[in-house]
Amino acid sequence: MEATQELEHQIRDSSTPDVLEKGAFHAPPLTAHLAALLRSRNMTVQDVILRCNLDRSYAYQMFNGTRTPTRNFLLRLAFLLRLSETEVQRLLKIAGRPALYARNRRDAAVLYGLVHGLSAEETEDLLHSLCEEGLA
Repeated sequence: MEATQELEHQIRDSSTPDVLEKGAFHAPPLTAHLAALLRSRNMTVQDVILRCNLDRSYAYQMFNGTRTPTRNFLLRLAFLLRLSETEVQRLLKIAGRPALYARNRRDAAVLYGLVHGLSAEETEDLLHSLCEEGLA
């Protein structure tokens, strides 16, 4: 599947709407995206289970597509994998979850944690200090 940027380039450069007839308008399946993220960070599902303190069967259900991950799980995973802001927003979009929104104080605190390299625990502390819902 071609990159979104390449598709955007084709749309801008096309003099006809023929480019819209191609089948490149689907995001990768969440399971494939999660697997690719783990591979890129040299991690396994077992690593995520241990580091995020997850129930084994629940975790495997999320990674095999049987169960849709919650937004909070995806955010905890983002901190574990040290994803960039762009990568986090893409992960949330592919999962069908709301993107982080800077005008929402909780989301702003999560963005702050991501951008400033805080751990999930440090971000959790920040959220609690602001009386906002945590990531767990």
